[in-house]
Order: sequence, then C-alpha cells, then structure tokens
Amino acid sequence: MTSKTTRQPKRVEVNQRALVDKVLARYPEEFTVFRELLQNADDARAKKVLIEFQTKEYATHSTGANGKANGINGTTDIPDLLTMKLFKWIVRNDGDYFEEKDWGRLTKIADGNPDEQKIGAFGVGFYSVFGMTDSPLVLSGGKSLSIFFIGDQLYTLDDACPQSEWTSIEMELKEDMQVPIPKPFDLARFLAATMTFMSSVENADVSFDNKVFMKIAKSRQVPSSIRAPKDMMPRSKEGTMNIKGLSVVTQEITVKLTDWARAAGTKMTSTHRSGSENLPKNPVKRKSFWDGSKREAPKVAKATKVVSRASTHDHPPWWTHSAKYAVYSAEVTTNPSKDLHKGLRAMTKKDPPSHFDFEMVYFSKEEQDARSAEEKSDPDMGSIFRGPQGLFPQLDGEYMSRIFIGQSTAQTTGIGGHMSGRFIPTVERGSIDLTNGHVAKWNEELLYVGGFLARLVYEQEIRKVQDAWPAVNGVVLPTANAGASAPREKASYAMRYFTFQPSTPDAKVSKILQDAFFDCFDYSFNDHFPILTNSGIRYTKDVREIHTDFTSFMKTVPTRLPTSPGDPLGLVDSLPEKYGVRTYTFSDVVKELRGRTLHEDEMVGCLRWWVNFVSSLEVEEERENTLAFLPSLTDNAKSRIGNSTRVMELRNITKFVDANVWLPWLQSDDALPPDTIPFSFTRALDRRHISSSLLWQPMTVVDWLSHLISPQIDAAHDIRKISAYSNRVLAVLGNIWPTMSSEMKSQAKDLMQDVPWIATNLGFRSPGGAYFPEADVFRDLPVVSVNLFDPQVLTVLSEFGVKRHLDFEELFAKADKLSTWSAMEMIRYLSTDPNAMERLEEIRTYAVFPCDKNGKYCITDLYLPHGEIRPLGLPILAWSRRIDKDSEDEQLLTDMGFLRHPPLEKLIEIAGDPDPKVHRAAFEYLASKFDELYDMEYDPSKYDDMPFIPAVRDGHECVGAYEEVYSDPSWALMGFQRVHHSVDRKIIGRLRMREAPSAKQVIEVFKTSPPKDVNTAVKWFAFLATKQVLSPGDLQQIAEIPIVPVVEPMSQGHSDLVEHRLVPPRECFIGGSQYGEGHLYRRLFTFVGFEDERANRFLKACGVKAKPDCSDIVHSLIKDPKEFLKKAGAEADPEKYLVELRGLAVGYEGLSEEDKKRMRNAPIFVGYRTSRSSHPDHSVPIVRDEFQLVPASKILLADDMENRRIFGEFVWLAPQDELLEKLYESVGSGYLSAHIKYNVKPISEQPKWPRCEDVRKAILEKLPIFMHEFDEQRLKQGAVHRKWDDKSRFLVKGCKDLKVDKRLDSNFRISAERQRESHEFYVSAEITTEENGRVVLWLKKTEHLDMYDVAVALCRLLFKTHKKHDVLSLMTILETDKEVLRKRGYDVDRIEQAHEAAKLEDKTKEEEREREARNKHSEESGGGHHGGGTTPFRSRFLDFFRWQSRGSKNAAKVDVAEISNAIDEIMEQCARGQASPEEQQEIRNREHSGAGRKLKDVKYCTELKSTALEIIDVGGAAGFIPVWRQITAREDIPGELADFANIVHGLNGILNLSNNEHGIFNIFWHPEDRDLMGFNRNRLIFLNLAHYTRHLEDMTPGQAYIHWYYIVLHEIAHNKTPFHDEHHELLVSALSARYLPHLHDIDEVRDHFNCAADVS
Repeated sequence: MTSKTTRQPKRVEVNQRALVDKVLARYPEEFTVFRELLQNADDARAKKVLIEFQTKEYATHSTGANGKANGINGTTDIPDLLTMKLFKWIVRNDGDYFEEKDWGRLTKIADGNPDEQKIGAFGVGFYSVFGMTDSPLVLSGGKSLSIFFIGDQLYTLDDACPQSEWTSIEMELKEDMQVPIPKPFDLARFLAATMTFMSSVENADVSFDNKVFMKIAKSRQVPSSIRAPKDMMPRSKEGTMNIKGLSVVTQEITVKLTDWARAAGTKMTSTHRSGSENLPKNPVKRKSFWDGSKREAPKVAKATKVVSRASTHDHPPWWTHSAKYAVYSAEVTTNPSKDLHKGLRAMTKKDPPSHFDFEMVYFSKEEQDARSAEEKSDPDMGSIFRGPQGLFPQLDGEYMSRIFIGQSTAQTTGIGGHMSGRFIPTVERGSIDLTNGHVAKWNEELLYVGGFLARLVYEQEIRKVQDAWPAVNGVVLPTANAGASAPREKASYAMRYFTFQPSTPDAKVSKILQDAFFDCFDYSFNDHFPILTNSGIRYTKDVREIHTDFTSFMKTVPTRLPTSPGDPLGLVDSLPEKYGVRTYTFSDVVKELRGRTLHEDEMVGCLRWWVNFVSSLEVEEERENTLAFLPSLTDNAKSRIGNSTRVMELRNITKFVDANVWLPWLQSDDALPPDTIPFSFTRALDRRHISSSLLWQPMTVVDWLSHLISPQIDAAHDIRKISAYSNRVLAVLGNIWPTMSSEMKSQAKDLMQDVPWIATNLGFRSPGGAYFPEADVFRDLPVVSVNLFDPQVLTVLSEFGVKRHLDFEELFAKADKLSTWSAMEMIRYLSTDPNAMERLEEIRTYAVFPCDKNGKYCITDLYLPHGEIRPLGLPILAWSRRIDKDSEDEQLLTDMGFLRHPPLEKLIEIAGDPDPKVHRAAFEYLASKFDELYDMEYDPSKYDDMPFIPAVRDGHECVGAYEEVYSDPSWALMGFQRVHHSVDRKIIGRLRMREAPSAKQVIEVFKTSPPKDVNTAVKWFAFLATKQVLSPGDLQQIAEIPIVPVVEPMSQGHSDLVEHRLVPPRECFIGGSQYGEGHLYRRLFTFVGFEDERANRFLKACGVKAKPDCSDIVHSLIKDPKEFLKKAGAEADPEKYLVELRGLAVGYEGLSEEDKKRMRNAPIFVGYRTSRSSHPDHSVPIVRDEFQLVPASKILLADDMENRRIFGEFVWLAPQDELLEKLYESVGSGYLSAHIKYNVKPISEQPKWPRCEDVRKAILEKLPIFMHEFDEQRLKQGAVHRKWDDKSRFLVKGCKDLKVDKRLDSNFRISAERQRESHEFYVSAEITTEENGRVVLWLKKTEHLDMYDVAVALCRLLFKTHKKHDVLSLMTILETDKEVLRKRGYDVDRIEQAHEAAKLEDKTKEEEREREARNKHSEESGGGHHGGGTTPFRSRFLDFFRWQSRGSKNAAKVDVAEISNAIDEIMEQCARGQASPEEQQEIRNREHSGAGRKLKDVKYCTELKSTALEIIDVGGAAGFIPVWRQITAREDIPGELADFANIVHGLNGILNLSNNEHGIFNIFWHPEDRDLMGFNRNRLIFLNLAHYTRHLEDMTPGQAYIHWYYIVLHEIAHNKTPFHDEHHELLVSALSARYLPHLHDIDEVRDHFNCAADVS
C-alpha cells in the first residue's frame, strides 16, 4: 500500500461450507467420489482398492467395521440391496501412506499436488467427499485426521490410530445420503472404465457389510514396440510435444458380480442400442450389403455363471464378464517455451510434466460385436462394458469415447477410441480447457499427439486388413465378392472408427484431433492414404469417385464405395484435399480401353458417355478441342459383338444405322457394310449427336444395297439367289422408302435397274421384267412372289419398275378369247388401271360380266352378291367370296356401277309378289334397310293401293296395301286386316302404319256388314267400348244404323224358331226387367240386354238408355197419339193417359228444346170442357166433362173458379191437377183469366170515404208480410208493390157501386155459336190501371167491406197465376192485426226490415240504370264511330299457352333428349289410363315434397274447386267420355255437351290415344266456376264444360280446338310434375311442339287459318 493509515487491516472471512458446496456443484456426474478417491489411490501407487458400504447396525456393532476382520459376526444372510439403507462409505487403498505434506494439503482447499507426475492439479478433488458426508475421517500409517464443520467453518482434528496396510477414507453419510447402495451393475461399469488408464491400480473389490459382491481385475500383456512410418512427424506444431517411442499392449478387464448384486438391476434406460442398431447407416458399410448369406456369430466372451453347492459368503454365485482391447501408447517428452512453462505453473501451481505416456484405446471389431451380443442377449441390463460412463463406446451411438485425465472426463474424442494424457482439465474435470491461454496451448499441443496416435493406429489396422485381403491367381478379389467379406467388414469398421464426429462438450477437440490425424504425415514424401474401395484397400490417389457415366465400362480403376442418400458422412467424405478421392480423367478412360477388349454393353456405355459429353458442350471451340481427343479413344477401343467371338475395332467404323430411318425394320441379323457399326451399339445413343460427336455418317440405302450385291456378301444374304432375303429387303425398303429423298431413290433405282433381284413365280427378274398379280388376269406372266399385302412393298416395287397393267386393247382381246379369268380378277384389275377408270362409261356398256345364274350382263344390271338380296330374285354378280358391308370390295363395285340396293318402288313391287317366299323376303329387306336407305324417300300416299305389307285377314295370311292393314291386331274381330305377327313394331312405326281404322271405316262396316247375330254383336260392341276411335258424333250416326239384333219368333207359326231383326240403337232400351209383361212400356218399346257390360256400355254411348225417359215417351206420343192412347187403355177414361202426362211433367225440364218444341205443336194433351145435354125427362140438364187430345196452345188453365163456371163449356181447359197445370203452362197453355177482358165500371166515386185510407194503409203494412214467401218469378211485373208508398203509384178509391163486364178472347172459343158476347157482374172490389201506370183499387162503399174481393183483385194484379188459397191467405193477413200475426208465428219485424232493404236496393239499381242510360246517350251523341268486325277471342290463358309453345326461357338449359324422354314417359302413362294405387301414393308424395315451395293450385287449374262431383248419365251425348256434375250445381247440363265431347274426342285422336283401351278424358259441369278450365286427378284429365259454354259464342270451332288443345296439354304435363313451375312450362312447350302438326290436320283448325285442303 502506498498510503499510510493508523487503522488495522481486517481478515476477509470465507464461508467455507458455502465454498465447499460451490466446489461440489462442479462435480455433477455420478460416482464422482469414487473417481477422485481412485485417482488419489493411483497417485499413491496403490495396486488394490477396497470400497465398503456399511449399514448403521453393521458399522456400530460389527467387529469388522474398522477393517480388522472380515466377517459379520457369523451371519450368512444375503442382504437386500434395494431397500437396506447405508450409514457409511469406506474407500481403502494399499498405496503409499500419507506423508506430512499430504496431511497438510488435506487441510487446505485448492492446494494441489506439486508433483509433476501426479494428476491432481487444483487441490479440490478430495473435497468431493463432502457431497456425501460432513465429517470425513482419513486413516493412514497409524494416524487419523477428522475434518468437520462447526457452523460454516471447517475444522480438523488429528489423532493416532491402529497401524494398518490400508489408507482409508471413512464417510459417515449425511442423513439425506443414507439411501440404498448405488446400482452394483452401474458401479461395476464405471469402475471398469475408470481403471483403464490407471498406471497402478489393478484390482478393486466392493463389499456390503463385509460381503464382497464385486471384483474387478485389470491385467496387461507385455507391450510391443511400434515403429512409426518415417514420413510421420512426431513433433507437435509448436514443438511442445515430442514422441520418443511407441508401443501397443493388450489389456483385459474382468468383472465379477454376484447374483444378488446383479439382481439389484441397473439405472440405465432402454435407449442403448443393440449391435445391429449400432451399425452405420451407409449400407455399403453393412455386412448385409455385400453378402446375404449366413455367417458364424462372432466369438464372444460369454458371461458365465458359476454356481457353488451352497449360496454362502464363502462360495457366492458369481457372474464373470471380461473384455480385451489394445492400448496404443506414445512416450511423450515435453519442451514448453519459457512463457508457456511460466503460465502453466501459475495456473496449476506446479511445473508441467517433462515426460508422460499418452495412450489411446482401440477396440477391435470382434470385441465390439461381443458387446452388441451381450446387449442383445440381455436387453434389460445391457453390457457391463457399454453404457453410461462405460468402457466401450458406441461408434454411432450416444455413448462416445472420452478424454481421460487419469479418470474419465465428459469430453468426447469424436472417434471410436478413448484417449488418456496429461491434459489440463477445467476445474470440475468435465472437459479439457481450450480457452484459457497457456492451458489451451498446452492442451492443443497435446491433442496433436492424440491425432498422431490415431493415424498410426489407423495405418496399422488398415494394413492388417490389406495384408489379409484374399486374391485369386494374384488378382485381388473385388470388395463385393463374398470371399472378401471378413476383411471388408474389418476395413469398414476401422474407417468408421476413425471417422471424426463432432465432439462434446467442446467441438474443437475432434477438429484439432482430425487436423493432426491428416497432418502428421509429411505430404511432400507421402501422399498415400489407404481406404476401402470396390477393389480392396487402395490409396486415395488411385481411387476415383463413382460416376454413373463411367460405371458401365470403367472396370479396372478402383472407386470409392457407394453410399445411400441419408447416410452420415464417412471418413472418405472428411478427407482433406490432398488425400481426396479424384474424379475420372480421359487418361483413365484411354488406359481402360487400351488394357482390354470391352464387352458390347461396356462399349455402349463408353459411347454413350462420349456422345453425351461432347453434345453437352455449348462452346464450339471447346467442342473442337475435345474432338481432338477422339482418335485416342477410337484407336484404342475394341469390343466383342454380342456374345460372339467377333471383335469390332472402332478405328474401322465410319457409319452408323440411323434409328429414325432403319428401325424397327432392320434386324440385328441383317447384313451390314463392314464400316457400319451394328445398331445394338448405337441404340441407346441420341441419334442427333452421333455424327457430330463421333464423326460418323448415317448408312444410306445405296450403301446397304451396294453391300448386298457386292462380291463380299455371304450366301445367306445374297438377294439375287435367296428369295426370302430378297423379299425381306423389299419389306425393309418399303418401310423406309417414304423417308428417302428423291435423289437417294433415284440412285437406288439406277443401282438396281438391271440386277435380277426380284423373286417371281418364274425365277429372279429385273424390276422391269416382273408384274404384279393383278396384271396376270390370264395366268401367263412372271408375277412377284413377295407378300403384297404390304402397301409399302407395292410402292417400292412400283418405284423400281414392276408393272401393274397390260395394254388396254390387249386386255379386252384376251378377255374375249379366254375363259380363264373371273369377275373378281377383272374388277380388281380395272380398279387399279387409271386408264380403265377413265373409260368406265364405255366399259359399262359391255355385257361381259357374269351373273351367278349364268349369263352375262352389263354392270348396271347386276346387283352385289349380298345374301340379303339373293332371295329377291334379282340378277347377282358372280363373285367368289363374301362382300361385307362398307368393305373395300363393296365400295369398289358400287363406284363402278354395280347396284347395291333395289330402288324403293321396285322393292315394293317385289313385296307384292304372289310367291310367299319372295314377298316375305322383300318386306324383310325393306324393314332392315328402311332407316338406312328408304326413310327419306318413303311416302305412304304413293303406295296406298299397292299391296306389300304382310297381313292376316280372317285367319289367312295375305299382303295388304297401306290403306287396308292396321297394326292393332284386335281390329281383326271386325274383319279388318291386321299386320302379320312377324312384322317388327319398329318397322310398323317407320312405315307410319295406322293402329286402327278411321271412324268412317268403322261406320261403313256397320252399314255394309252389320253383325249377323247376338254373339257377334256382343263381341263387336264390347270391343268398340274399349277403343276411343268413335267420337260422340260418330256414335250418334251409328245410333241410327240398324245394327242391334233383336230376337223374335218366326212368323207362320214356327214358335220354336227365332229370327233376328236389326234395329237402330236409337230405338232400343237396355234391360226392361223392371217392367212386367203387361206393362205399357213393354208394348211401346224394344228392350235388349247383354251379359257383357262392355257391350251395354257401347250401346249406352250410342244413346241407348236403361229405361224409357220422358223424351222417349214424348217421341212415342208424338209419333201416334191415338195409338199411344189405345195401348194405354185410356180411350174411355183418360186417367191412365194422364199418368204418363204426369211423368212428362216431372221430367219436362230435362227434355231437349227440340222435344219441347214438338210437344207444343202436337195434339197430345187432354183438354176438358163442360158438356150440357138434356135429360130424357127434360128435367134438370145433364152436365159432364168431355175430353179430347188437342195441342197445348188450344188449352187454358182454369185459374178462377167463377170464370171456369161461366166459360167452361166454351174452351178446352186443363185438368185440375197442379202438376199437369205446370206442364200445360210450360208447353204453351194460357190462363183462362188472362184471356178474359175486364171492364171495370165504378159508379159515383166517394172521395171522402175514410175507409179507403185505412185499406191502403193495411195493404202497405201487411202486403209485404204476405209477399215475402213468394218467388219473384210468379209475379207479373216483379216487386212493383215495393213502390206503392208513393200515391202516384198506388191509390185506393171508393164508389157507390162497382160493376165488372167479362168477355172471353175469341181465339180460344170452341164454337162461336154457343158463347155469349159478355157477362156482367157486381163486385165489392176491383183494380184498374191508369194510363200513367198508377194502380187504383176501387172499393164499393158499404158498411161491411168484403176483404175477399180485395184479395182477389190484388192477386190478379200481382201474380201471373194464382190459386184459391193464395186469395184466402192474403184476405186473412189483411184482416188480422200485426200483433196477432206475430203471435201466429210471423216474424213481422224481420220481414219489414227485409222489405225496407229491398226497397233501398231497388232504388240503388234504378239510379245505376239511369246513370248507364245517360252515359250511353252521351257516347252516342258524341259521334264516335268504331270499325266493324269483332275482335278475335284470345283468353289470357290461351295467350299464356301460346307463349309457352314458342319455347321456354329455360329451354337452353335442358337436354333435348331428356325432355323427349319425359314426353314419351308422359304419353305412356296416358296410354295406361288412371294411375294405380301405388302410383297415386307416389303422386301424393311428390305433391307433399314441394308443398310450401312451389305453386300447385291456381284459379284456372285446381282440383280443390271440384271435390264434390257425381257421375251422371247423359244418354250417350258424350260418347264414351264420362260426364260428371258438381253436386252444388243448380243448372242442368246444357245441350252443348255433345259439341264439346266431339272436340275432346278430336284432341284424343291428335294425341294418338284413340286406340287405347283406357280413356283419360272426363267432362264435368261446374257452372258456378266458369274460370276453372280443368284439372288432373291421378292422371285422368277433367275438363269443365262450363268454361266451354262461357266462350262458345266468342270462338270459331277452330279456335275452340286450339284453346282446348293447350288446356289439355297443360293438364297432361301435370303427370310429370304437379306444380306450375319452369319444369311444367318446359313440358307444355315440348308437348305442344310435338303434336302441332296433328292439330293442323283438324279440318276446323285449317278452316280457321284458311288453309288449303290437303290434297295428299
């Protein structure tokens, strides 16, 4: 210190416990205490070490606990090492006793051993015991030293102890260290490795409570000196380390372990790998790569178990393991620089050693395999020599070789062997120090020795392999040979052993070792580095890298062994450049070629390499320089050709076979010029680069042909003598000829022009002297014998001059004279002669071509010899073989003019041949060829009278014309011809044959050939009931034709015989059983009945009824009323006649208007009049009623009894029967009172009579009560009484007296003589109507007014007709008080309210009429004029459907075929009629599936509006079409039903449904909803008659057809979809398009469009 101070310095206190803990923290590895104490023992030159583990009981009570005895008080129990806790450890050694300086260092931390030859350097190793104990005790040489803590400070206490041969360190364990013994197996592994590099310790025993359970012994053989190669440099780079001597010694470690110790197991995890897992990843380095055969297992020093007769302490069962290895040792002297020496001393507190031994272990492959075998045999325990801190490393595993500094460190070497030397470690001895200055320099210099020693061992081991490598006849076996497997594996092992991997934890260690490994040789004198190659052990300078371009032909130059992707880098990969494996050179290639004759595949590889290399050069100069080496290549290259002994020298080759030209035509056995290399050598080469890389030229055709005709050609390939090879050459030329240039072709033809090389049937000829076969029509020419099916050969022959044709004149001359030719030969010849084809028109005129049935014809008269034509009897060309359709022969003959098919008209003519075979064959031919040939030409109208269709009539086969034959065989029942069953349905459609006859033809049959008997009639009628051919109109015609047989007894008394009388259906009735034999109807009408309901259905469709109805009775009445009266038995009494009239009254409303009209004018009604005659005694005159049949217009209804009494004898009156009166009124009878003129004469008006106002008031109050129950139809002038509140409309007046004069209308008088002019009466009340329309009720002034007369007058005024009870009812109401009326049940208040409401409604209507009248008057006065004519009817629905028919907006999105198929399916459903129950369920499911998403029901098309329909009988008005009526309908079905049914039937025919058994159309009457057009219910179509009648006046018949055409299609489309969506829209559009032509054929439609009549 430079400054002065009076204060005393203070000692720095050190927390020694904390310091010791920090030192211990740097010793993380297991067994650190044993490592340090064994190193101390080795430094003390101990030979043996004892490690004792003691329990507390043993340490406290045993006499052997202090080392004086070897026993445990007589016990022989085997301890449980897994559970028994330890109390004390003791480590003993037999080395030198402690000296004073040693005792002194124990009390000093970090005071290392100053002896340079001792390992300890830092003085902290001993203190590792504090990891186990807080109070270690050292005993040595009779002295003891106890070290212990007081607080955090260490204290020592020395003492004397008994003398012993052992130096002992006793450790009474800390409490937390008192655990079971360490795993004995793991401890044995550690100790075996630890003792490897110890210089003195040779034995170590381990005991538990004085039971020895482990013995480890190390032994060494006598070392052998090694001489290092002279080129190796034994001095490190800085000269610090010098190697003076080298030696090797075999060392063996033996480990013995008791069963009970081994049973304690191991802490080693299962991550250790077996021997097979430790093999290198490179497959070249594995045994299996070279040899798949079985080998003997390596001889392993097996662990043996010696079992004594008793498991006792004296004779324990031992497991024995041993391992051998070589320890290479270098005697090192040091020469550190002064600076280094000083620095090391400062760091280690002692001088660096002047000399020491540096050792490296080499584990042989056999020993490594033995360890792998141990691991495999006991995978749970593994090998006792390999594992964590074990002796044996894993070359490619996790347990690597380490650096030893006496003991093992954590630093790995990076190679397969451990190294031991005087490295200076880090303080914790985990690795060597390569960081701190001088220490790092020392360690780096020392690592040079390690690299030197490693290289030496590598050279030694690899040369051993080289010396042992097998050879045959002095030639080393290839590495891949099975005989070289043993040395190969050893060499591979050695290379793996010395492949430097990154070392840990300091990677610089392996890098420094690797640099020394390669740099320890003086490269200027030795550039050899031996490695394993494909040819054994070779120096790297002679080895080449593997390259695929050279592998195929470079066989003598050694290469490194191949590796696989993913293999780790090997020794060869880490070689420095000076030792690196080189790539191939051109000199290598030349040497290879010069040294041997290559096989063909090898030469191919050589050529491929050269061509690919040269072609890859892009710079021209570089390419030219490379080609300068080509002569060196070709001059030395020679190769065998294939497997033959022939040798080809490359120097003689100038040409090659161009694959594009010659292949695949040229074969390997074809002759080649001697300067042309066989193609097998150049096949694999890129032909584009052969010439530029090898300077060869492609062999030309001229080159080849010149060789083939040269004198050097061998006999087998002489084309002038061997026809087979001549033809082969032609085949080759044919294939390559198109590729040749014109010049080359010319040269070839010139070369071969005069050479006789063309083989013919007459020998070899020059090309100009040979002919093609087609020219030899007459069998006298030399014809080429080559295969002429190859058109390319034909081309070559033609090019070389072989002739095809004779002179044309010569040909025809020979044809005229000779008969040796055939039509086939002549045709073929002519087809190939262009001159002949030019003169084809002339040739067609020659009748020289043979027919198959002799004779000769011109070309245009002969048919091709097709089998299908022969049965037609036509002249067939004589042709020797079959001619297939569309074949070349057929095309040729057709082009020349021969006929392929007969014309349609000719064929139909043949089809009408009387010979069945001929006409059948003709029709079959027509059917088979129709689509192909005749479809476009066929028009049935041209052949409607030509019989050509096979048919059957009356069971006999025949041929019928188009107009006579029908495809539906069921029509044969009525005598029509049906198509023969052999005719296919397809041709029926193609010929457009009709399924059924027309209605006109059916009617004609009924007229000309009606059924002769009942059975026939039943069959006919039942059959027609299943067809839809006859419309309602047609059925009405049939109804007038006598076709129904009626059985009647024959006249002339033959009661047992019957005859059939034909009657029209109109005059028949079905049944009659409900009428008894004497019933009137039995006498009036004809009844028939058939058991077959279908026959009855037909008659019903014709209008035949089940029983006579009103119309029939009317007809019978009108026909002969008197006869009817007679048959009714009513000539005397008309009551039975009136019964029938009452029936007419009931059914009158159902009669047609025509019947009603006829009834009005017919004298069929009973009229009564009063007859008065004198009694014989002339007393009281006789009065009676007489009757007569008169027209209804001559009869009056007696509506007033007084008038009947007065005028009854002067007029015909109707019977007093309410029902008959209604009938009489309906047919024109008037009322008696209506024809009586009243002249009211009031006398002396009484204007102030108050009773008049009272009566008026009573009438106004009570008349509505009377009138509310009456229908306005009974009123004369409607409800005029509702206006009587106004006195200008109704007034009551009084008079003194009232007279009425009655006069009968003269038109109804029976006889004028008997009637008086008038009758005058006095009454009390009567009504008059004034000119202004006011009604005046006159009352006779009297005290008691008779309300009866008032009621009579009012009823006559108000009603058209009235009854007596009407008068009495009105009188009663007028006379009764309203309260009394209420009591009697009249709802007076409601009636009055209704009356007032009706008056208000009348007023509103009146105002509306006045307003309309004013508007009309305004329009008329405005002068506006509208053009005449009516606007054509177009409903919005019709517009909609017509718009659809033009095409849907979505049509482009739909497949046409798909829509067509959908239409076909719909129409098939229509043909089947109503849907089956299963189909109905499917329809309902489909409707439900779209509910809520799609529109199903619309106003004009919905089933919902017609759910309550009842079927009704319309008497055949609709034919076979069922007719329904809405139950709620009030109106009767109108007469327009028949017209509508005819339209529906016509639409049925348009859709081709006429011949179907099941009809789909129904008509219903729903007058309440005339907008509803129809609906589709389970595929039955319902059409609303009310919609038809609504627009009847607005439409022409043609428009009606069009309108309902679209409605029907709309409903039919619902078969496919129930919804009104785009799909439905598409279907309607497509349906309408399909059937529009049929719609246009309807006469009414054509008339509507003013179309001309169809003349076709």
